[in-house]
Amino acid sequence: MTLVSKIKNIKIPSTLIYATPVFCILTIVLLAYWPGILVSDSMVQWNQTQVGVFDDWHPAYNTIYIFLLTKIWNNPGFVLWVQCLIMSLTIGFFFNRLEKYYKINRYFLIIASIIFAIVPLNYNFAVTLLKDTLYSTFVILFTAIIIDIINDKTFFENKKKCIFLLLVCLVISLFRHNGILVVALTGIVLILLHRKQKLSYIVFVSWFIIYILMTTVGFKVLNIQKNSYANKYGPISHIMARMLNTDGVEFTEEELEFLSQYVDIDKLKETYNPYNMDYSINTQNIEKLKESGNEYFKFGLKKALEYPTVVIKHYIHLTSFLYSPIPFEGAYTVGMFVETDLWVYKDIYPNLNENSKIPKLLEFLKNAEIKYQSSKYETITMRPALWMYLSIVMIIVISILRKNKKICLILLPIVFNMISLAPAIPVSMTRYVYATMFGFFCIATWFIYEIWLKIKEKVI
Repeated sequence: MTLVSKIKNIKIPSTLIYATPVFCILTIVLLAYWPGILVSDSMVQWNQTQVGVFDDWHPAYNTIYIFLLTKIWNNPGFVLWVQCLIMSLTIGFFFNRLEKYYKINRYFLIIASIIFAIVPLNYNFAVTLLKDTLYSTFVILFTAIIIDIINDKTFFENKKKCIFLLLVCLVISLFRHNGILVVALTGIVLILLHRKQKLSYIVFVSWFIIYILMTTVGFKVLNIQKNSYANKYGPISHIMARMLNTDGVEFTEEELEFLSQYVDIDKLKETYNPYNMDYSINTQNIEKLKESGNEYFKFGLKKALEYPTVVIKHYIHLTSFLYSPIPFEGAYTVGMFVETDLWVYKDIYPNLNENSKIPKLLEFLKNAEIKYQSSKYETITMRPALWMYLSIVMIIVISILRKNKKICLILLPIVFNMISLAPAIPVSMTRYVYATMFGFFCIATWFIYEIWLKIKEKVI
């Protein structure tokens, strides 16, 4: 057999076929934004990788993952290139499952993968160094594995597939704090549906044990420091700000004197925004919180129980980003990042200044995104609840067309991600729920194809 015939006989996995155009496009965008988009949170993690001291406000294992990649090449551009690769393989794997189990046309999926890569929200998050991008990518990988579980009755008899599921669950739970709820809730549902298969129990029990060990023993071994005191007590300061700005809520002189030890009361009251906890956090006295934070917590809890209606209304406004497709009055949404100005640690890491390899493309991309974000469509389209509801409707339609109720299980990780954020979402940022947008694109691709097939049937 000649070399040419051997090459012709090589079968390229469809995962790679769908991933390749995505990866090529994302790489080009990354070169335009080189060394990538880094914001304040990115720089906090980047600084930790450079000094080798880690804390768990930004999940420590996500920072350690970045740290390990810097040992290959100490440049955020390389870390983001790997991120682009992981995202590309994930969309490729998801589309591979659609082709394998639901016979969706390959050329249709190739076109869909290209469209995915040129959607500004997707490529912008791909080249931004944030834990949320990679976390969301693994949530979508989890949904793709669930497609396997739905269609393969022997899934929990295959040790390799179970190990892969276990690893994905560990990454989700270790790369963002709410990930543990996403895995736990989804795992409970899967165990109940596959209770006769022992490996279903073993996978999720093993995941939980390993997670506990990595966040206790692992933290001690790696000398992971505790969360920032400023962020830890943020919710208390935020509800205090709400109460200070609410008619009918009274503070005694003694209470105000106590509160003034922990926050700048005037600044707290003046800068209060019901949709953004960050302003409240910036008024806190960190040293006092370190000294007697528990007393502050007890004080906040006491006032919350004194005015439960105020707390409930405050909570409803704070979490509206997750459940309301239409913004409340005064609400806003932080969508895509379009700048690469590294104002944090700029003097320490001057080599990270913008160094575009394709400056003309960078100018075009920035202008297009700025125009979009300043338009009237940005606020609505960046509401994750809109895409969540549309995804739910589409999956229900697909399950009816396919006559398979189990297809609805695909939504579990995405829905549980939204629910898990509800207890402590600090600000309306799209990045927290990028998994919803990522998932919507995958589900919409499937939905459009199913509708096209139905129309084709009726026409023929």
